[in-house]
Amino acid sequence: MVDVNQYQQTITHLMNVNESLQEQLDISLRKIKELTQILNSSYDEIFVTNANGDVLFVSDSCKYFTGLPPEAFIHKNIRELEEKGIIKESVTLRTMKTQAVQSNEQTYPNGKTVLATAKPVFDEEGKLYRIVCNSRDISELVEMKRRLSEFSALHQENRIVLTTGRQTFITQSQNMITTLQMAQKVAPLDSSILIHGESGVGKGVLARIIHDYSPRKVNPFVQVNCGAIPDTLLESELFGYEAGAFTGANKRGKAGLVEMADGGTLFLDEIGEMPMELQVKILHLVQDKSFKKVGGTSEKHVDIRIISATNKNLMEMIEEKKFREDLYYRLHVVPLRIPPLRERKQDILGLTDYFLEKFNTKYSQQVQLDENAKICIQLQEWRGNVRELENFIEHLVVTAHKSLLSLEDLPIAMDQRIQKEFSQKGMPLKQAVEETERQVLSYALSKYKTTRKIAKALGVNQTTIMRKLHKYNLK
Repeated sequence: MVDVNQYQQTITHLMNVNESLQEQLDISLRKIKELTQILNSSYDEIFVTNANGDVLFVSDSCKYFTGLPPEAFIHKNIRELEEKGIIKESVTLRTMKTQAVQSNEQTYPNGKTVLATAKPVFDEEGKLYRIVCNSRDISELVEMKRRLSEFSALHQENRIVLTTGRQTFITQSQNMITTLQMAQKVAPLDSSILIHGESGVGKGVLARIIHDYSPRKVNPFVQVNCGAIPDTLLESELFGYEAGAFTGANKRGKAGLVEMADGGTLFLDEIGEMPMELQVKILHLVQDKSFKKVGGTSEKHVDIRIISATNKNLMEMIEEKKFREDLYYRLHVVPLRIPPLRERKQDILGLTDYFLEKFNTKYSQQVQLDENAKICIQLQEWRGNVRELENFIEHLVVTAHKSLLSLEDLPIAMDQRIQKEFSQKGMPLKQAVEETERQVLSYALSKYKTTRKIAKALGVNQTTIMRKLHKYNLK
């Protein structure tokens, strides 16, 4: 006989259990739905497979990444998707093979580029259970990299680096680029070249580069500083002398610098210092490529190319009867002018970086300059031009007590102009530089109007200009 009460209790218990299970099921379903909504709300694409590569879940963001709905992937195998070209170079497959985290750039058929990272999930026994792949859209980053590459290429097009085994000339200043382009054009020819420029701009460097870019590069390059040799010795140094030419002369005579340059290039530096009495002999050398030794009677012929340089105004010297006009025009067949650093300030930072690398390598150092220090260097007049800047950077490298130098680490005496202008006001160097910087930016803003043009003129990036204008409240 069935116990009715016990039966009813059993039914009631089963109903309670069923309600409890239903409640737990409802909670689980709500959690699953909530978790799915969270996953689908992710900007990144989330891609889940089992250990065999069967797709179990794909977030809704795949529509944006691939142009296809999640249903196009569910229950498909990752190998099938790769074979169809929907996914290329799948990191999920790589993780299946290596059972380790894998990352790679992937490009979908619609052109979207993503950075995909697949991570393995293991069960309690340590066996591969799931593979979760997270893909982030980097299409904009790829485009930015492309544009940066184009900008860098354009920047390089507007930048000339003439270099040989001995010398390097770096510039992105248009007036200097014009000079270097002309130097490259005439280097293979034998025309006389006269290089104009202030002391320290690199006249000797350019002369050497012209020689090294010419067919004469395998032959001697002989440099003569006409202002460094006493007038009484200059003739014998240039042309040599015969035995017994004068008291104290070598008994066997001596070859001069002109003869040593045979087949190569004779560089007459500081030609404006050449004594008038020697200029006629130099004229004869330029015209006929021949000369007589001191004390000699016979002509000696040489095959030389003559490059000369000066930091003086030779036309004024001609008017003052200190330089021969006929010699000037013989030397001045191809004039090249190297502008001073104050006329090509955009080269200062490039030269600074070049010299930093040069002397860091030479002295086994790792000295660098922060942005404010570089701006301060950029603001200098550098009356000694490239030579002064080079010596200054070498001084910094050999005396630095730390690897990153700031404005306060620069020698106070480096800028007499700033000190003189602000010393009466009792300003520290940092404040004086900031005031000078503000004045320079104010002037540049009135002249160039746009931050892009200001940045180009001052040789810094546009972001720096925008930040500095904001700092000084310049509009």
